[in-house]
Amino acid sequence: MYVHPEAAGRGAGRALLSALVERCEAIGCRQLVAVIGDSANEASIGLHSALGFEKAGTLRSIGYKHGRWVDSVLMQRRIGPGDSTPPEN
Repeated sequence: MYVHPEAAGRGAGRALLSALVERCEAIGCRQLVAVIGDSANEASIGLHSALGFEKAGTLRSIGYKHGRWVDSVLMQRRIGPGDSTPPEN
């Protein structure tokens, strides 16, 4: 999910991500995974953390962007029962 720079800092990202979490919960998802394309993107990491995502790992120097190597941060959020119960068949 990307937010236009003019909308940054105005709550658009939080509104979109919150709605996505709610929708995924409504349809029975158990886990959400975020792949944040730059470990220096503190705003995105902070937003995901604030909405219940936890760091699951970092892929070091996985991409090259704007003349530098970037890491990707993996974050995960349990939804509903998560992995505490087996899935329904």
